[in-house]
Amino acid sequence: MKLTVTVLGARGSVPVSGKAFSRYGGATTCVLFCADGQYLVLDAGTGLLSLPDAALKQDTLPLVLTHPHADHLLGLPLCPYAMKPGARLDIYTTTRDGLDGREQVRRMLSPPLWPVGTDQLPADIRFHELTGELRLGAVTVKVMEGDHPGGVSLLRLEADGKCCVFATDYTLTPENAPRFADFVHGCDLLLCDGQYCDDEWPERSAFGHSSWGYVARFARGAGVRRLRIVHHDPFRTDEELDRAAEKLRGTGFDYDFAKEGEVICL
Repeated sequence: MKLTVTVLGARGSVPVSGKAFSRYGGATTCVLFCADGQYLVLDAGTGLLSLPDAALKQDTLPLVLTHPHADHLLGLPLCPYAMKPGARLDIYTTTRDGLDGREQVRRMLSPPLWPVGTDQLPADIRFHELTGELRLGAVTVKVMEGDHPGGVSLLRLEADGKCCVFATDYTLTPENAPRFADFVHGCDLLLCDGQYCDDEWPERSAFGHSSWGYVARFARGAGVRRLRIVHHDPFRTDEELDRAAEKLRGTGFDYDFAKEGEVICL
């Protein structure tokens, strides 16, 4: 079975544009997982607007949302798949602050913030509660609650003996690292939040994100084979990320910063 992970968006907080952000991209978080032609989308940042044709041709497309912060939903209003008559978009998310997935999305896709609601889009959009374990065809999705303001779902995707863990918007600390190590055990690819450098993190530790230096040290200790840092700070330029990535690659492991458009084969 062929398994691929495509980074459609790796930026955090807000989308950015310009020459300084061309190599790592400016689209906010969205990842496409494919298991032998079956597609699964993780988060609905502006990277969702770049869904490939093969995914758009699916009759049914699952979308798993880690949490409802705006940068992870900004792609939904103009999602190309949602504009397809006869298509079915299944959205899975966890109830937050007493709001189920439908109500979370409605907060953004309704006046005065947006004139068109999900019930007015051509596709059939259905909402499902994200539980501890979800089976989607050949893919098993396991869920762990992470530390982030308002909460976040960390996702472990398994198919054909391979595993990818998606941990965006997660505050990784020495206190929660042992539990997370159990969650990532044996994974082939870890996509993990690393918005800040080690020097920045102490002043921003309450913001809900991690430092890439600590994430890399954790990954080595946990035996993670491949690591891609995601949720890049919107002010972090290509040159700054290049310098940080050089240090990660210098560890001798397949550790790097995710680039928009990157395809990783598992």
